[in-house]
Amino acid sequence: ELSMLTLPRVGLGMAALGRPGYINLDRTGVLGKERSVEMMQSQANAVIDTLFAVTSGKQKPWLDCARSYGLSEKFVGEYLRSKNVPPDDVYVSSKWGYTYVADWKIELAEGKPHEVKDHSVENFLKQVEETAETVGEYV
Repeated sequence: ELSMLTLPRVGLGMAALGRPGYINLDRTGVLGKERSVEMMQSQANAVIDTLFAVTSGKQKPWLDCARSYGLSEKFVGEYLRSKNVPPDDVYVSSKWGYTYVADWKIELAEGKPHEVKDHSVENFLKQVEETAETVGEYV
């Protein structure tokens, strides 16, 4: 029963780790210029490792994804499966309504968005299915 759950008060938002270009200041200083999918997955894995370390014995780790966070759901799903994390040992949330459209580019032409908003029923159903494919057993 949902009312009996104790949810974590702090979670790891995957927006800045799931796509190579984001709103963060000094992103190049933190991540460097090379932001391949593999490099970003590695960076995400390192931060998720730290989340699991600091929450161990205290609370279930919570990872927050979204369809607009690039490959965040893929990164989280692959991490959890590679570590054999049981779905009951972690909270994973995701959101819908925005679609990542930057095609893994860091800089876009002026006026081109990294994500587009679509709150239609059709998009909701499409994104629910996409989320199920990447992190289904965890959400």
